[in-house]
Amino acid sequence: MPTTALPRRAAALAAGMTVALALAPAPGRAAPAGDPEERVARAAEQLEIVVEQYNDLREELRETRARSTALHAEMMPLEREIEAHRTEISLIAARAYRTGDIHAVGMLGTLLRAADPENLVDPLILLDRVTREQHRAVAALTEAYDRLAAARRGVEALAARQRGQERQLAARKLAIETELARLARLPGDVEPRAEAAPRLPGPVAGAAGRAVRFAYAQLGKPYRWGGEGPDGYDCSGLTSAAWAAAGIRLPHNAARQWRAVTRISRAARQAGDLVFYYRDLHHVAIYVGDGKIIHAPRTGTRIRIDRVDYQPIVGYGRPG
Repeated sequence: MPTTALPRRAAALAAGMTVALALAPAPGRAAPAGDPEERVARAAEQLEIVVEQYNDLREELRETRARSTALHAEMMPLEREIEAHRTEISLIAARAYRTGDIHAVGMLGTLLRAADPENLVDPLILLDRVTREQHRAVAALTEAYDRLAAARRGVEALAARQRGQERQLAARKLAIETELARLARLPGDVEPRAEAAPRLPGPVAGAAGRAVRFAYAQLGKPYRWGGEGPDGYDCSGLTSAAWAAAGIRLPHNAARQWRAVTRISRAARQAGDLVFYYRDLHHVAIYVGDGKIIHAPRTGTRIRIDRVDYQPIVGYGRPG
């Protein structure tokens, strides 16, 4: 996403948080009528949307950092290549001096004194003053300079983007923690810790089996926003960790996981497949067979087993 899109992303995240905040009364105002636990559940559900937006932005920041690292790695051999070309041109200039080609010596000297592409002499000026060998060396140097300049511009753009993403993450983190503190003050019981984990309904082979067994081992652990384990998870953190245990990396965001998996039909679903919920794809679970899922539902709950159609299903996907 280009840097100019950051304000739009910030606005979208802010809108999501506004929805969550609107579900509870402002300080000093009467609470709306209704079951307290239901109001907490609705607010927590809206908060999960914002958490997944936070996870999406965090994945973008990881990509930005990885690309920046790759560009820095590309710059090192380019700098070595430039130095090699400059050495070659120095030798050519020395030969031109010995043969008395004063024009070539002067222009090549200007080229060698260029510290960066911005003050590099225009190679077209040299065309009628240098030999074919000299022209080839100059062209190679200017091309290397151009590639280095492009890499530098890319690093600078990524650095600016990274700073913007980090500011957004800090703001989202503060907003989410503020909302969590407000939810903790609302009446309503936190889901009790689960009893002994149920047994697997049957053997599941291969990578899917490893993912399902990992999910079963997390039953009873608390929902933790942004959580990647081992003490707690959010919905996409659980599914990405389960499939990481099977050797397959999935992004820590439900919508990104939807784009990363192979879509399958309801009839084709098998244990280990992922189930995606809500039109905006802000929730994901792992199917464990027998019409059941394991998932991290929302703030205030623990990882548990539910029926697969406990909420509106968008579709199914198979990692790998």
